[in-house]
Amino acid sequence: MGKVKIYASVGAGKKLTILTPKFLRKESVILLSACIINLLAVSTVFMTQPIFLELSQSFNTDITEARISFSVVSLFYCVSFFFLGPAADKFNLPRMAMTGLLMLAVTVFYSSLTSDFSLFLLALAFMGISAAIVPASMFPHIAKTAPDNKIGVYMGSIVASGTLGVILGRVLMGIMTAMVGWQVAFRVVSAVLIILAAVTFPFLVKRNDRTIKNTQKLSRLYLNSLGLLGNAKILSFLLVGFCLFIGFLGMVTFLTYRLIAPPFNFTSGEIGWISFAGITALVAPFAGYLSQKFGQYRTVFVGLVLCLLSFQLMGWFQSVTLTALGILLLFLGVYICQPLVFILIGQSAPREAIGSASSLYILFCVGGGSLSSICLGPVWRSFGWSGVTIVCTISLLISLSILTAHAFREKGTENAI
Repeated sequence: MGKVKIYASVGAGKKLTILTPKFLRKESVILLSACIINLLAVSTVFMTQPIFLELSQSFNTDITEARISFSVVSLFYCVSFFFLGPAADKFNLPRMAMTGLLMLAVTVFYSSLTSDFSLFLLALAFMGISAAIVPASMFPHIAKTAPDNKIGVYMGSIVASGTLGVILGRVLMGIMTAMVGWQVAFRVVSAVLIILAAVTFPFLVKRNDRTIKNTQKLSRLYLNSLGLLGNAKILSFLLVGFCLFIGFLGMVTFLTYRLIAPPFNFTSGEIGWISFAGITALVAPFAGYLSQKFGQYRTVFVGLVLCLLSFQLMGWFQSVTLTALGILLLFLGVYICQPLVFILIGQSAPREAIGSASSLYILFCVGGGSLSSICLGPVWRSFGWSGVTIVCTISLLISLSILTAHAFREKGTENAI
């Protein structure tokens, strides 16, 4: 329970202190608001993944070309973080998030109106840029405002919200498309974004913001952001995320093609439902607790091993049960790793560059996923699902090797893993 400074008269000069539940404290409401808008913003990036078949039918294009829709939105989403990181170190973060949310609502609505595939891809490019503004501002906002003794839980929560966005985008869009078509589903999402902006605005944006502004020129902040890449420790963690997401989003993207083909023959709605196995991403807020008990490097190592196991279950077995188990373990492993690697980067970067550091990490992660969806196309056409599984497994092994090598350098052979 937490006390608030609101009193009521209960007799001659007496005051009654009103108690509020813990979840209604100001800091908790801010975290909840940030997580909700981040969840929905990220979900828009992944809305096209379960509906490649419907998109190919609507725009009269080959189904293998429909994957470009995800490639475009995710590529622009990740590239935007390079430009948004320094801006997040300078400008008002909640106002940035609200701007991005409204821009996103407009672009999602427009994309549902066009009947030309090129214009649809253009709308998705702007959708990716708009969606990126929200996590680019909310990640450093939470990192700067979280109590020191709760930083692990707070960062885990904002990371988990992004993960749930991945799941929500796949699950709900698959189900809604099966029910009302993808165009109507996109318009519903646009309306929800506008309502969400109106509801969360009072909690996130203060009328009299007295936070200390960064007085450095924006050009200097961009140079500082590039300078972070010269830090070997930070760069190693960025590469861990890059290789991890090549494997993660590579498998998740081509899983759609795998499931609509024999022996599964899934509909978009069924793809949406099986994607719900990714709910294990809710482990992210507790990853900080696990790291305190077992060590950060050891916990990340376990997460990567779970990802490797999931690839093998999804890649080599023609079973719905094992595929669902593979998705469950994949999201569990990835989001055991994510908040911990993010915290390790934050610990290695100057506090005034937290926005740039967090944006670089998201850039490397989603950039790896975007490149995988593009580059794995020829692999899929030539070698099918087994080829995708092998390439993604190799990428994950590279990530595991980088982490292991860094851990041994950092802590010594006897304390590393």
